[in-house]
Amino acid sequence: MFDTTFNHTTQINLGEEVSDQIVLQILHDFGMVIHFNPDCKGFQPAQNQPKGIPVPEGAVTYDCEDALTFVPKKLWNGGVWYSAIFSQEPNGCDIIIKAPGGFTSTNKWRLQMDREGRKCVTTASDAKCSKTFAGFVKKFLENSHATQQSRFKDLLSARTAQAASRPGVPRRRSSWG
Repeated sequence: MFDTTFNHTTQINLGEEVSDQIVLQILHDFGMVIHFNPDCKGFQPAQNQPKGIPVPEGAVTYDCEDALTFVPKKLWNGGVWYSAIFSQEPNGCDIIIKAPGGFTSTNKWRLQMDREGRKCVTTASDAKCSKTFAGFVKKFLENSHATQQSRFKDLLSARTAQAASRPGVPRRRSSWG
């Protein structure tokens, strides 16, 4: 009754030289994806499953902490803990966020082709929150997408350059952050 829903989608166009394998290695690593959020202070495997949200089969649940950089330190100098349900998908990943105050969002990162036939990565977020915070959350979501996609693009460029400079050398999988 006092909740509102909204969505936001962004897209990064990729060059043909970008390997699908490198993109999917990044999107299949929760540690990398969660750290695209500059406010992420850390994460750990969840002790409990979040209430009110079904966990898809094969998904992993994490407890994550974000800094609340938008709140003045004299009001709150801590962070916020929330649940993140991470699912690897054949062409990307899904992350469902359940945070305090009734905030829930479903975020889908996808490697796909756009309408013009170009390779791209899209990030689509469907969010639900209190009407009281809707304006702020919408603006934060837009800014967050821009930052996350910029950080994804930087990591992808570094990984693509690394792969081009060392063809045939096996790659070690690690978390970025």
